[in-house]
Amino acid sequence: MLMRLISRYWLLVPLLVLAIVIRDWVETTPENIEVEDTIDMSATKSDYYLEDFNTKKYNENGQLEYLVTGQTLAHYPIDDRSEITDPSLVFYRDAIEWKIDSALGEFEQNPSMFTLHGNVVVRRESDDGAPVIMRTEAISILTDANEVRTDKPIEIVSQTWQLRSVGLQSSLDKGKLNLLSTVTGRYEVGKSD
Repeated sequence: MLMRLISRYWLLVPLLVLAIVIRDWVETTPENIEVEDTIDMSATKSDYYLEDFNTKKYNENGQLEYLVTGQTLAHYPIDDRSEITDPSLVFYRDAIEWKIDSALGEFEQNPSMFTLHGNVVVRRESDDGAPVIMRTEAISILTDANEVRTDKPIEIVSQTWQLRSVGLQSSLDKGKLNLLSTVTGRYEVGKSD
């Protein structure tokens, strides 16, 4: 009986062995195939999301330091960073108001810094003078150090003068501009409204 069973199914044994060998061969990764790195989804997952938001920061004396509004804000806990669409920032300093708008922005906690990208417009208004408008493609604002920086081309326009440069460093409190390179300017004497 056993011999009859073996003679009947003797072709199945080599087929099963062949199937096992082929399966092992297929599952073995050849050395010349590159395996892509996987994306860590926790790094791309926000822990909160806001729409049409506004947030304020007050200084230690209870005075409004800055106001941030935007279309959306997504916070990523892995690097404590927030991404903002259509951000608008207003910084309040002694008798001076800095209003900054752009297409996109990021806020990082350490150090406390806003980085704005895409058609950035900075408008400085004070009680004692004409407004100053700056235009660039990217700018960083270090809120704790009260500094504004960019390494991109920038145009600065006031009522009677205009400056262009590549790169800028400025102090929000001191009102000093440090133009980094390729500086050109125009000043109009005696211009009146």
